[in-house]
Parts: sequence; structure tokens; C-alpha cells
Amino acid sequence: MNDIIELKNLLSSMNKILSKLLEVENEKTAVLEKGSVEVLNTLINAEQALIMECSAAEKQRTKLCNRLEVQSVTELFEKIPEAENNIRPVYIDMFNIIKKIKKISGLNMKLLDTRLKIVKFMTSQLGVSEENQTYSKKAQIIN
Repeated sequence: MNDIIELKNLLSSMNKILSKLLEVENEKTAVLEKGSVEVLNTLINAEQALIMECSAAEKQRTKLCNRLEVQSVTELFEKIPEAENNIRPVYIDMFNIIKKIKKISGLNMKLLDTRLKIVKFMTSQLGVSEENQTYSKKAQIIN
């Protein structure tokens, strides 16, 4: 039973991390709409730190599931029905947060793709393309 309580606490802490990640994704949406590269870079760094935290928690979850002799939380519910009453609410919250993150992340990918297409279009309109960029060994910096 201690492992089940530990798993519930771990899932709760994962929920907190995922909630922070959801906040970062929402902030990224606003930044992508405005186009602030500096703020976007800061958010990406924060996102990477949260993903690393989540990855470490996932490793702990895997170890706990192994100790409980199951592969997943869902399998735990089947094997130990009393664990379901204790863990399911936290598990459902986590699942819902992950769904929201996926949805917003998809939107952010579309926004980023649109920005990249605009940049490519603008550079092609200015006559800048990868083919006509030439550099020589005698390149100089002009002030």
C-alpha cells in the first residue's frame, strides 16, 4: 500500500509540473502571435527544464510500477482495484492536462509554421535565396 500512496504522490507532483508546462505553452501562444524572439527563447528554456523534471518523474513512476509488478497505471487499476479509488482522480487530472498541452502545442506548431512561411516568402520577395548567397574567403565585415 505504501507504493500506491507513493505513486499517488508522484502523480500529483507530475500534475503540478504538467500544469506549469501548460502555462508555458499558453504563454508561447501569445508570444508566437506577437513575434518576440527573446521571450520565446526564455519560454523554451523554461519548457525544457519542466520536460526534464517530468522525465525524471516518469522514470520514478516506471520504477514504482515495476515494484508493483505492472506496466502502467491502468494495469494497476485492473490488478489492484482498491488502488483505482485512491489514484484515478489524480490520473484523470493528469490525462486532461496532457490533452490540453497537446492541443495548445499543435496550435503553437501551426503558428510557428506560419511565421516561417512568412519569413521565407518575404526573403524570396527581397531576392534573397539560398542559391544566390555567395561567400568568399575574403569576406569582410562592413561597419
